[in-house]
Order: sequence, then C-alpha cells, then structure tokens
Amino acid sequence: MPKVLLVNDVAIVNKIMKRKLESEDGFFVDTALTGKEGVALAQVNTYDIFLLDFYMPDINGDEVCAAIKSAGKSPKALIFYISSMDKTSMADVIQKTGASGHLDMSGDTSELAEKLRNLLKG
Repeated sequence: MPKVLLVNDVAIVNKIMKRKLESEDGFFVDTALTGKEGVALAQVNTYDIFLLDFYMPDINGDEVCAAIKSAGKSPKALIFYISSMDKTSMADVIQKTGASGHLDMSGDTSELAEKLRNLLKG
C-alpha cells in the first residue's frame, strides 16, 4: 500500500483527499496542516509520495521540500506540489527544489490516484 503525506493548510481538503485516496484507491495517507508538521512527520516516517501545498502559513512548500530531502527517511519518494501557483512560477520552484513536479488537485481523486500509481511504477 503506497504511503502518502499530504501537506496542506486547508483541513477540509485534507479530510476529503485522505478519505477518498484511502477508501477508494488503496493508499495510506497522513496529513499535515502546516509545513512544520509535515517536516516533523517526514523526519520519523517513510513515504512513497509527498503532496505539498506551496503557500502555507508557517513555512512554504520549497522549505518543506528541502527539509524532506535533508531528513533522508524517504530518499526515493516522489515530491509533488499541489499549489495553484501559475505554471511558469511553479516550473521555477520545481527546478530550484528538485521536486518531481506539479499535480492538479482540482479533478477527480480517482484520476489523481491513477497518476500517482503510474508515477510510482516509474
């Protein structure tokens, strides 16, 4: 069962995504409402995928990404931003942080789950 850490400061989004990805799509999902909480979870748990919002109230997604990478608990994990940032700015962030890319969270969770499964297959 793939393990996902969803770091997003909107509690209802986390709740909905966790429920759908776990119950319908066979993922195990931890959630964090702040960047610091996400970093703390990444320091003690191993994940296959990180889904990071970029704009959070405490630390931004780029700092979370750097902390996840330096924690070293999930060296082969895929790191995706789920931000609504414009594509050009997001491409710059991805290049600077070495994240795996950006995923659109506005669609059906089944489509997102299928994309995640395909990405894990490599």
